[in-house]
Amino acid sequence: MSAASLTEIKRAQAQDLTSVLQLLQRVNLPTEGVAEHFGHFFVARAETQIVGCIGEERYGETSLLRSLAVAPEWQGKGLGRALTEQLLTEAKAAGVQKIVLLTNTAAEFFAREFGFALAARQQFDAAFNASSEWCLPRCSSAVCLCLPIAQS
Repeated sequence: MSAASLTEIKRAQAQDLTSVLQLLQRVNLPTEGVAEHFGHFFVARAETQIVGCIGEERYGETSLLRSLAVAPEWQGKGLGRALTEQLLTEAKAAGVQKIVLLTNTAAEFFAREFGFALAARQQFDAAFNASSEWCLPRCSSAVCLCLPIAQS
């Protein structure tokens, strides 16, 4: 599969939900809360197949980046970076001041590629208490990272 067959990254449409949920399950990421926040998701397609996704949950000026997933056969081709760049651009345009994420596997990627830094999870508990993902037992041991977004 070549990157040339990849179409552009676009905002997810309602009909993409089932494919996104299947991709998240395939890469062992939580699906809780995805449907409720699907208006803030992006997808990447290779022809007609969704091969990547990313989303955010917005809570005022702070967002929870979630569900960055790339199909295994597309990993290592820069798709995760491209999806994250799209989401960060959108969040900044919407006035988001901080992006927070939880990860068990990608802390180094987010720190190296985008400047995310370790943060105390407890400082965001009040902001994200309505997030089903934030409150999942399987996410309780994840590393918490934060990226302040400079508004121009």
